[in-house]
Amino acid sequence: MKRKNIISLTIGFAFLSIAITGILLYVKQKAHAVEITHTIFGLIFIGFAIFHIVNNWSSITGYSKERKTGKFQKEFIVAASIFGVVLIGGVTEILEPVAEAGRIFAKKRQRPEALSYEEVKTNQTVKGTDLRILVEKNKETELPVIAIWVEDSTHKFVENLYLPAREAQMPKSEEEAREGKFEFIDFKPESLPTWAAKTASKLPLSEKDTPHENFVVNTKTSAKGTFYVLLEVKSKGESEIYEAKVNGGVSKLASKNNTLIKSGLVEVL
Repeated sequence: MKRKNIISLTIGFAFLSIAITGILLYVKQKAHAVEITHTIFGLIFIGFAIFHIVNNWSSITGYSKERKTGKFQKEFIVAASIFGVVLIGGVTEILEPVAEAGRIFAKKRQRPEALSYEEVKTNQTVKGTDLRILVEKNKETELPVIAIWVEDSTHKFVENLYLPAREAQMPKSEEEAREGKFEFIDFKPESLPTWAAKTASKLPLSEKDTPHENFVVNTKTSAKGTFYVLLEVKSKGESEIYEAKVNGGVSKLASKNNTLIKSGLVEVL
């Protein structure tokens, strides 16, 4: 086998691989496998290109200079000029529009929706531990009714942290429902039977109904040491109990199914 032939053929296949993966990268198809393949064949191309240059050094120098006068040939000047212009354009980012033009072929990525939280404040006169409770509901959860309360380490009721004054109901008219014109009734404790069976007070801690979207409760509790924060939620006839064991830091509210609340966090401030 001739070493020169092996080097030339390997350079050819490496160039083919670099060209294909380079086009994929240009159109922003940046799969990890594509990047790995491009890098490996790039290294192979460099290695074998060095051998090729060494083996053909006399020919390369012949392309660059005239043998009789020793002057640089026009072809060398043109090639060197192209190299210099592209190098400077890349380093100075002047050619960025050319390099990024391939984005028009890439799939547009959908930006994740920014979450917003309605703020509710309760128990501001209570002397004790500051809490922040973040509630992110599932998209399927409609007009939720929620109560949040605290139990001590033995699961004895301590106090309410959040309780609405009203319940929102869907209007009979579909047009009003689309416009967000809901009907309201006074909050019924029997809507949340688990909380109602434990609570010592059924006085609302908010003048409104439960926020329809995500919300955060900034509140305080007189509970000390390790305690539990519980949340009962009802939506469209379905209800769930979420619980978090709190002993400083951030705790997660969780239930058996997690169908109505997508994420619930309790943070000790």
